[in-house]
Amino acid sequence: RTPVTMSFFSRRLPQTLDGTPARGYLLWTGLRRCLEWLAEARFEEGRIESLLGHPMLGPALDARPGLVDDLRRWCFNGRITAPPEGTPLWAGRAVAPDGQLVDVDGVRPSAQTPYMIIETDLLTAKLIETPLLSIINHMTMVGSKAARVAEAAGSRAVLEFGTRRTHPEAAVDAAYAAYIGGCAGTSNVEAPHRYGIPALGTMDHFAVQSWEETGVPRHETEQAFFEAFYGVFPDASILLVDTYDTYGPKTGIPAAVAATQGKLAGIRLDSQISAENIRRARAMLDDLGAPQAKIVVSGGMDEVSIAELGDAPVDAFGVGERIVTSPDAPVGVGAVGKICEVDGHASMKLSRGSGKATLPGRVQVFRNGGVDTVARHGETLPGVPLLQPVWTESGPSALPSPADVRDYASKSIAALPEPCRQARQVEVPISEALYDLIRELVENR
Repeated sequence: RTPVTMSFFSRRLPQTLDGTPARGYLLWTGLRRCLEWLAEARFEEGRIESLLGHPMLGPALDARPGLVDDLRRWCFNGRITAPPEGTPLWAGRAVAPDGQLVDVDGVRPSAQTPYMIIETDLLTAKLIETPLLSIINHMTMVGSKAARVAEAAGSRAVLEFGTRRTHPEAAVDAAYAAYIGGCAGTSNVEAPHRYGIPALGTMDHFAVQSWEETGVPRHETEQAFFEAFYGVFPDASILLVDTYDTYGPKTGIPAAVAATQGKLAGIRLDSQISAENIRRARAMLDDLGAPQAKIVVSGGMDEVSIAELGDAPVDAFGVGERIVTSPDAPVGVGAVGKICEVDGHASMKLSRGSGKATLPGRVQVFRNGGVDTVARHGETLPGVPLLQPVWTESGPSALPSPADVRDYASKSIAALPEPCRQARQVEVPISEALYDLIRELVENR
């Protein structure tokens, strides 16, 4: 069992498919989920038998004496350091102490704050690489996008509505990541059970249509459903008003106000979203005697469309697919896992000429005045060291509650210099000692 150290990181900030910068930072989301997975990961006997029955993997496993027994006994052991979950991170070309981009004989590494650095054995490193990358890429993608949407919404709440746009299990991870990124809550009802995230939502068109009756006008069945819904949720009746005709004269907003005697908590607009239509809805609610009713807007919303609405009287936004699938940067966050140390010796992927070279050895990152400098493990530089132990010989560390992580993320984003929030390409400085190690490894090939 050769000891190795592996680093999980992104080489650069996300870009759109045409290469345009799409983020100013990555919001590290997924640490809790990674540690949960590591704590539970095992090879059950049925899985061992499936591997042994595979025409290629079975003979390969049998050819290595003791390997199958190793898998039967396997669980994660090692040490992990990581930044606190909810920390904004940067990634880009490495910059030498003289201010020039690092280029040593065609080796041009990227530099970044790793998501995690894991010290373990070679077998374990290989077994955990893909599952952890799956978690990191998905959850950090969602958390980073949610942070942009929440920032655009300002003081108005953002509700995460994306469960139907991804796998049921991924939807729970997405709800958690979106909450860390600044969403007020989620429509996913499993996330509150697992993580205590607020469950928030309204109703769907399915429910309104399900009350239709042959021979009964739709405005009557819609109002009847609104009445029934209001009876169950008298203090939280956010009524979806665009199933038939948002602006009436008998359906939509007029039906919602009539069904609740003007006491509805609010309405949701899910189509024909424009500042003009939102103001029209606000005026109609006021004129019909429901000035307290709030307006929730959904339907293809993101930070761009939120900004385009300007000062339209919106109280909250429901955002689904454009957080959970992050279509402006749809390939995750480009997270990779690479070996940086083998048997105590620094190692690096050179990839000469490709720009895919990695940093060698274990690192520490010091954040000072909005600038991160990547140093060798054991160095001390000005600033706050970001990488802290989260798994030691005694097991995983206790983590803050999701609410505390969300609060930390919000404060960390607010503390960023304004340019750091804008989509851009980033260059990350490295220390003199780390630069010397890169040159040593390249020149002594």
